[in-house]
Amino acid sequence: MIFPQIPHNEKERLDALLAYKILDSAPEKDFDDIVKLASEICHTPISTITLVDKDRQWFKSKIGLDFSEGARDTSFCAHTLNNPREMMIVSDSLEDDRFYDNPNVIGHPNVRCYVGVPLVDPNGHALGSLCVIDNQPRNLDNFQLLALEKLANQVINLLELRKKNFQLMENHNMLLSKYKDLEQFASIVSHDIKSPLNNIMMLTRLLQESNHDQLDGDGMQMLGYIYKSSEELKKLVDAILEYYKYDNEQVIANENIRLNDFMQYLIDILDTKNEFQFILPEKNHKIRSNKMALGQIFYNLISNSIKYNDKPKGIIHIDFSETEDFNIISIEDNGCGIDKANHHKIFNIFETLGKTDRFEAKGTGIGLSTVQKMVQKLNGKIEIESELGKGTRFKVFLKK
Repeated sequence: MIFPQIPHNEKERLDALLAYKILDSAPEKDFDDIVKLASEICHTPISTITLVDKDRQWFKSKIGLDFSEGARDTSFCAHTLNNPREMMIVSDSLEDDRFYDNPNVIGHPNVRCYVGVPLVDPNGHALGSLCVIDNQPRNLDNFQLLALEKLANQVINLLELRKKNFQLMENHNMLLSKYKDLEQFASIVSHDIKSPLNNIMMLTRLLQESNHDQLDGDGMQMLGYIYKSSEELKKLVDAILEYYKYDNEQVIANENIRLNDFMQYLIDILDTKNEFQFILPEKNHKIRSNKMALGQIFYNLISNSIKYNDKPKGIIHIDFSETEDFNIISIEDNGCGIDKANHHKIFNIFETLGKTDRFEAKGTGIGLSTVQKMVQKLNGKIEIESELGKGTRFKVFLKK
């Protein structure tokens, strides 16, 4: 018997094999189907997908064998590693100097005919083989040999797909863990900041009221700056908490919504002084969606149309259209508009473009990020059309 040689790239080969995380894994139907098909095509009682580890050969899938691994030094498949570009064909093991006294030949499972196709990964590392075995000496025909090669290619495809699925799962779990850490950090920091901020605002007001006669104009102005800065920071903290609140919200339950009634409810909340002209669709369309998510989306969009309007008479046009797959609701205003160069930025969290609204307040850069998040939770999309100085239109596509 001639022992199989150790490949010159053995370390790299073993690293490549271990990267698939397949050794000692549970049976999988896709691999089992391949060995069954190989055995049926070649009319052999035994077929295996064999992976060659450091000191053993392990069968990912097998038919006709009652054991799951064997010694590497007596393995037929280990010989295939040194010629990864060639199929190994042994028509009669008793006539082959390498195998005539091999324990697997003179004893169970009595290998006489062996045909193995090397399993080679995309980087050229031989991992093992797809093989068929018979207890009688014989030759396979060209069709059978070609079929084995194609089945071996499918084994590699399955191994690659399996590895990519594991990598995706690992990446997902890693991102989920990082996101949860970030979420917890944001929540803790936000809550820890709110308490001293409220104290600063309360003490500032108290100082303004109780020391009005003792402070000059500059002193009162400075206290005003402190209060306004604290108020802006508190608004940002509240927005961060709101952002993560809606990020965790489950958008599942849908209900029938009359669009005009729903929009009028939001308008009554946002335009209490009736300063803006709102144009609603002629028909009170009925849509089916999640009311909480929809409220968050259009509350933010209408609020922005109000806050960022620099015209003497603000006009906000709400329209409805539909396609086979989507209900499309648009919010169009005649406000200050957004430079086209900044359209790609507006949905980024904390992106404010440096603008103040009609009340001289700066935005937090969280509202539109929340809008996009909620639209995506509804399996929809949002688009913007805007021209600086002329106005903005947001189109929300809601999956039917």
